[in-house]
Amino acid sequence: MTKKNTLSTDANEFVIIDDVKNEPQYQAVSDFVGGMVEVVSFPNGDLLLLNEEGKLMGLPLNEKATALWRKHFTKETHLFGYDDVVVGPAMVIQKNALNTWAS
Repeated sequence: MTKKNTLSTDANEFVIIDDVKNEPQYQAVSDFVGGMVEVVSFPNGDLLLLNEEGKLMGLPLNEKATALWRKHFTKETHLFGYDDVVVGPAMVIQKNALNTWAS
């Protein structure tokens, strides 16, 4: 029997998963972000999950996820991408909560 997580969201929600027992399966994340899932690995090992086509779809700015992005990817540590933004629903799975999403 497979475990199915169901998440509901508005267009600008941000969730942090900090316990492996709450780690969602792919379909639940896809439903949450509203499409194909893009995975970005932060330098500390946490994963940011967002809609791969969010910018093309015109999804609204996600201020919380963008602030976290800019905390990890700074002008001092990265040549490009430090001024990028995150749009639409986004989720972070902290390193200590990774199981099936870990590579």
